[in-house]
Amino acid sequence: MTVQGINRERRATPRIPVSVGAVLYYKALMLPECQVSDLSLEGAFIATSGQFLPDHALLDLAFSVQTAGSHPQRITVQVVRNTETGVGVRLQHSDSRSLRNLVETLYAV
Repeated sequence: MTVQGINRERRATPRIPVSVGAVLYYKALMLPECQVSDLSLEGAFIATSGQFLPDHALLDLAFSVQTAGSHPQRITVQVVRNTETGVGVRLQHSDSRSLRNLVETLYAV
């Protein structure tokens, strides 16, 4: 929201519009046809075709994009918002390697 020319965006890093296929894993549930529609170093919005996922649930997100010579990037995310079409998630960077992998994925898109 913009008030008198000041952007009140709550995110510390801007989200980049993307169209990246992904698979979400939650406990024994696998959602194979998800679509990441925006992505940043801190979060993403993932279209899930209406599949409900509980708030604060920890999920594994596997990007369909591969960097040269590597396996699909997989990172832990936490649900922070649900909509009828998908979920907003916060990325859980457990180490510098997962952050580096995400940056490589962002540039591969």
